[in-house]
Amino acid sequence: MSQTHSTDRLAKLSLRERIGYGLGDAGFNFYWIIIGSYLSFFYTDIFGISAAAAGTMFLVTKIVDACTDPAMGAIADRTNSRWGKFRPYLLFGAIPMAGAAILTMTTPDLGEGGKLIWAYCTYSLMMICYTIISTPYSSLAGVITADPDQRNSIFGIRFFFAYATGTIVGLFTPSLAASFATEGDPASGWQMTMALYASVATLLFWTTFVSTKERVTPPVGQKTNPLADIKDLINNKPWVILFALAMIIMMTIVFRGSSATYYFKYFVERPDLMGPYIGFQMAAYAVGCLAAPYLARWITDKAKLLMLLMTIVAVFSIVFAFVPKPERTGVITLNQDGAVTLQAETLLGEPVANDESVVWYEHKPYLKLFTQREVMSEQSDTLSLPNATSGRAFSVVKTDSQGTELDSASLPIEIIIMFILNVIISLALGPKSPVAWSMYADAADYNEWKTGRRATAMTFSAATFSQKLGGALGSAGVLWVLASVGYSANQIQAGASLNSIVWLQTLVPAFFAFVAVGCLKFYDLSADKLQQIQSDLAERNKKPVGE
Repeated sequence: MSQTHSTDRLAKLSLRERIGYGLGDAGFNFYWIIIGSYLSFFYTDIFGISAAAAGTMFLVTKIVDACTDPAMGAIADRTNSRWGKFRPYLLFGAIPMAGAAILTMTTPDLGEGGKLIWAYCTYSLMMICYTIISTPYSSLAGVITADPDQRNSIFGIRFFFAYATGTIVGLFTPSLAASFATEGDPASGWQMTMALYASVATLLFWTTFVSTKERVTPPVGQKTNPLADIKDLINNKPWVILFALAMIIMMTIVFRGSSATYYFKYFVERPDLMGPYIGFQMAAYAVGCLAAPYLARWITDKAKLLMLLMTIVAVFSIVFAFVPKPERTGVITLNQDGAVTLQAETLLGEPVANDESVVWYEHKPYLKLFTQREVMSEQSDTLSLPNATSGRAFSVVKTDSQGTELDSASLPIEIIIMFILNVIISLALGPKSPVAWSMYADAADYNEWKTGRRATAMTFSAATFSQKLGGALGSAGVLWVLASVGYSANQIQAGASLNSIVWLQTLVPAFFAFVAVGCLKFYDLSADKLQQIQSDLAERNKKPVGE
């Protein structure tokens, strides 16, 4: 009985293989959420690099990525091993990736110039290692199966795990960094946190290696060179549009993620809410991601679906810009060492009457992940701390003569609205990743259908590059804007500096979301056209391979 390529090409995947593939992206997001949401803040407020220098570094290092992404795609497409073309890189690249990430979060005692050189070298090394495993991993999705529904399924599972991991990393990173830090050395906590994340990511990459199988192969006798692959991509209109789209949407996401830390530290004045805010953001991404297959059945045209979602992102981001600064801080986190006196009225937003009692609390971490409130000994409407240390957080509760309490730590309505809008915007952005990456696989099939040549890794590597370029432009943009308006780390922000932080979180993402909608108007791979492409390729590739 003969077996054909087409039967295997359109394989139905087991739940084990779909989950195994998805866990790989969970591993990547132990790195990517740090890069996209916390690394800018780490460089400026922890390591002590200026915002302008850090912003330039993020962009300059993309010159390296401009070479490594397509180069890695060409190498992976031409790799032949007993494990396939793409899976070996997950096996052998995981440990170098872990080492590079830990070095990136290491802060040697150097001068300003030395710190910047260290950041350039370690960040570049980390991104090279990231490329070495991320390009083959992304390409693996294009060769596990060519069945469109199966692809939608694996991309849905992949990005669910990605965002679920993002929720964990976003929510717990500040608490972990604070808990692991040694006294007087907050940077050590970030290094230990990265070491923990890297260890888990390595195990997840190896899980993907052992649980997946490569099935879709290039046409028999195909002979190409990297320049021909690049020429094919440039002439592939759907892919060109997706290249621009990936960069633009990633800028939208990174502007939101990177500015959130500054937004809550300086505008909201609640740095203790950075983790929960980013955590809720990632959780909403995960839910939106799970909804992608259902939305795709409701709106079968993927481009129209993304246009609707990005319009929602833009509109609600504009609404976000009008949420006012909370009238009270509620919880105060100290930014410096030394003597400090806190006023209950400042945290509560109203004075303390003579017949009202006051209890001060300090917020302390426990179990490395959570915080709990411990009662302070001082009971007056002021709290004097003669030897306070940066990073400590405090709140206050007052009780009137009838026993009614007012807790400063309760969230004001402005912050609640911020969280609600964050969730709505993130729910709309969540389906973007599985839908867009499914469209990349479609573009690879379109290229094979049009030219008779297949360059899966080159297709995905160039797409990965556009995402990393968008991420770099987003991170650099945040830092350049802050530098241009006189931002100074760990100082009170006002005027243009404070307004810019708000706009980076709201209006700037709205602008790029509208740009994404404009790009999608030119995408023309409809559902009917894709069905014809798959039918033609299946017929073209029918060839007995054994009895």
